[in-house]
Amino acid sequence: MNLLLALALPAFAQAPDNWKFSLDGYYRARVYRFDDLYAGQAKAGTYATHRIRMQPGLNFEDRAKFFMMFDALDDQAWGDNASLASTSLFAGDPSNTDMEGREGSTIELKRAWMEFKIPVGLFRIGRQGSNWGMGLLANEGNGFDDNFGENHGGSTYDRLVFATRPISVVATLAKKKDPGIPLIFAVGVDRLVEDPLIQYYGTDCDPDDPEDGCEPDEEHGYTEDRDAENRPDTWWVDTRDDVYEMVYVLRYAGENTTLPGGRVGDLIGGIYIVNRLQDESDSNVLILDGYLKAEIGKLYAEGEVVNIRGKTRAIALPGAYDPSGAVEDALLKEANIWGYVGRLGFQNKPLTAYLETGYASGDSKIADQDFTGRPLHSDYNAGLLIYEEILARVTADKWSDEARGLWSNGGVYNSRYIFPTIKYRPLPNWEIIGGFLTAWPDKPDGSIIRCAEGDYGPEEAGCSQNTATASTLGWEADLALKYKFHEHILFSLESGYAHITDRVPLSSSGLAYKTDDEGREYGNFFTLQSRIAYEF
Repeated sequence: MNLLLALALPAFAQAPDNWKFSLDGYYRARVYRFDDLYAGQAKAGTYATHRIRMQPGLNFEDRAKFFMMFDALDDQAWGDNASLASTSLFAGDPSNTDMEGREGSTIELKRAWMEFKIPVGLFRIGRQGSNWGMGLLANEGNGFDDNFGENHGGSTYDRLVFATRPISVVATLAKKKDPGIPLIFAVGVDRLVEDPLIQYYGTDCDPDDPEDGCEPDEEHGYTEDRDAENRPDTWWVDTRDDVYEMVYVLRYAGENTTLPGGRVGDLIGGIYIVNRLQDESDSNVLILDGYLKAEIGKLYAEGEVVNIRGKTRAIALPGAYDPSGAVEDALLKEANIWGYVGRLGFQNKPLTAYLETGYASGDSKIADQDFTGRPLHSDYNAGLLIYEEILARVTADKWSDEARGLWSNGGVYNSRYIFPTIKYRPLPNWEIIGGFLTAWPDKPDGSIIRCAEGDYGPEEAGCSQNTATASTLGWEADLALKYKFHEHILFSLESGYAHITDRVPLSSSGLAYKTDDEGREYGNFFTLQSRIAYEF
């Protein structure tokens, strides 16, 4: 990979006159401090991470473009954390260890794609980022777009997509004047999986025959673990296990447009539709994601709503099979997942103030056929502690590696919240940001979010016992100071303080906790974080 980069960059830089070379990206370092995060923690814990992101591009006469994106030292911890030095006190050469203790590559090619124009639109082909709306579902994780925290992941797909302006095309074909309506339509296909390695076999039964009991396949069970070394040479021939999705987008990009009433402002919105399919597991999932943003004078409104629905037999989660026979089709899941974020506020040159509210639907009984819980994208950051640290650690502990897909990874999880935020710019290049987040549970499951009396009515089974008393998950106060200097250097100092109630099982997840006079569990957490970045 080092050789590839060494060869590629000079070639880009020596492009002839009708080519344009670009290089975007950044280097950032971030330092974290947590006080009393884990049980028995004697002193404040600190660590630091890196990331270098480079995105070189070639542009031929603005008609054909090619891009690559490299990440180096990607969220890797400072220092030698892999025992490269025989005596730690003599360590000098750092390792490539991430915060989960895994050894990674010094540099990795993450994305590579091309785009080119044809008379009626534009094609983009390759491994590319995906972003839509506020980033609740598709979030490419680029740059520094959050008030608090960092982007760590990013949505990347192997995709072929075609985009066009249908009204402009029709006007051209009809030899009429282009009305200039900024309506964009796009259609694409994503190849998600060619061979899943963990092969789905399902159940050895006929769900349509009431006399045929559904039992696990005796030879394979519900899944068969495989690895690449044992995969047959013909693995790519089997199309039944392929996972792909069709993507449809309709977007109105009305920037600086004349709105009803004659006022000039921004009106941007549309709908993002995804149909994800896999024959082998009878999966047919439809995702609808609507987005709208309006800026009129000093008023600002923005919102995104996502719904995921459909049927699948691909989710073989621990504990999901009911051997009693109460469930005829043990692997069938019917998804109906909701999430949204809305903002309403005021903005001018020195001040921006808005009220944000958000929601990610939960699932009180993951073992039944109704699959209703999914966090918002982990790179949509709501605060520094409740979601980003506390619930991320609790979900990882409770679900373990066997159900890693259910971890929140820092995204908004099984709750609704309100988050009023104020951003003040006292001087050029300076920002002071403050926010106060309060979160309430959606569907407590008794494990990750404890149940309290009154959570469920008699018509819904709910939890087996009510062990919590609080109505909220907790509250959090965040404050950030940000400064940009020398045109390219970005500095941020961020802090957060959170109070977590007995809704969250801190003690059983190894997190620090206290008990009040009535024996109720709670926790107080503090973090101080700082980032410095060179953006180019």
